[in-house]
Amino acid sequence: MDWLDLLAVQRTLKSLLQHHSSKASVLWLMSLLFNMLSRLVITFLPSSKRLLISWLQSPSAVILEPRKIKSDTVSTVSPSISHEVMGPDAMIFVF
Repeated sequence: MDWLDLLAVQRTLKSLLQHHSSKASVLWLMSLLFNMLSRLVITFLPSSKRLLISWLQSPSAVILEPRKIKSDTVSTVSPSISHEVMGPDAMIFVF
């Protein structure tokens, strides 16, 4: 590999870096504008919807403990009825 090849590789890498930088700048600007627009929309929402949005954005809304299900209720259904009404692969859960 001679110095002309290295120079060509350097130009290619420089071009790719410039392309990547311009794309990253555009994406950053778009995300900034979207964030500002969403804040503007939230400002003019009724307070009940703002409260819902703030609850959905809070970290505690993401981590919820699963609800305990009572499993002591048992129900029987005739297999022929469940097959006719819901199909052969139907499963019935009663809580």
